[in-house]
Amino acid sequence: MTPWSAKITKRFRTVPANARENDFYAPYNKLLYTLFPADSDYTVAPQTYSIIDSRGSVDFIIEFEVLLEDKPVLFLKIKEPAKINFKSAREEADNQMRKRMGDLAPVCPLDTLNGVSAFGTQLSFYTYDKQTRILPARIPPHPERETDTAPLNRWDCNILEDEGAQRFQDLFAEIKRKCEQL
Repeated sequence: MTPWSAKITKRFRTVPANARENDFYAPYNKLLYTLFPADSDYTVAPQTYSIIDSRGSVDFIIEFEVLLEDKPVLFLKIKEPAKINFKSAREEADNQMRKRMGDLAPVCPLDTLNGVSAFGTQLSFYTYDKQTRILPARIPPHPERETDTAPLNRWDCNILEDEGAQRFQDLFAEIKRKCEQL
């Protein structure tokens, strides 16, 4: 049994073997619009903003925000799948998620803002609320030893497999339920 409709899995199958980050924009866009239809109170809004990295070059971050009317309730950041094996790429993705949660949480109408970090189809789920702040908890670097502050096992499920699809579907069901109570 496939966890998604044939149209969604077909779109993900179009992603080439040596995929880049932007190869996943269309499949995730289709998935998000399926879960949060355009004719509802939700809008899937692709966002882009630039960052200057330590080498002085400009890089762009692309994310999808799901808005209830004009307020964020979920966001998804996509990274190139091959980079999941690089500790520095995972740490960068983790830091970007935490920074973005801090930016969006004050305007989120829900008690919890959810975010998903995706390296291709591998997912890590983040939450921000007033009680616990951001989960998963930050792993602080050790002052003298090398520390993996964003371990590989944090991206512990695949959107195209049953467990990952179920976790994603449970997340959107919870968001919709909370939004209906506003």
